[in-house]
Amino acid sequence: MGKKGAVLTGVISFVAGFFFGGKALVRMINSDKMRAERNLSNMMLLNDWMEFQYAGGRIERYFHERGYKKIMIYGNGYVGQRLFQALKQTDVDVVAVMDRMNPSDFDAEGILIGTDSEIPDVDCVVITPVFYFDEIYQALRGKTEQPIISIEELWQTGT
Repeated sequence: MGKKGAVLTGVISFVAGFFFGGKALVRMINSDKMRAERNLSNMMLLNDWMEFQYAGGRIERYFHERGYKKIMIYGNGYVGQRLFQALKQTDVDVVAVMDRMNPSDFDAEGILIGTDSEIPDVDCVVITPVFYFDEIYQALRGKTEQPIISIEELWQTGT
């Protein structure tokens, strides 16, 4: 291979590396941006919840006003676990917590079910991952006729 062949190979390699490296960088930036938006969404959610609590709001009131006695929580992340803890101190019965993770990974209460499970007999389903609400809502709507709400509704109706 002559000097021209080596230069041509070098240029092609540079362009290919630049192109594929750029694509990988854009994917990484987009992934980080989405994660940051999701984290901001969760932070604002928890801020609103705390504000509701400090104003004298009671999380179980939403369920009482609608006659919901048995609920299912969708999402076993930080927000879902906090909701479960808050409702554990009330007369609202959390029948199940549905999550993508393997039910055997974490289930201190024995109520964690996978997303492929049937939805148990409940009065209402509360979605806690607000960033993915629309996507989760559509998936659950095909499984139940019961009301499906975002956790944000619990304090947006007043104290």
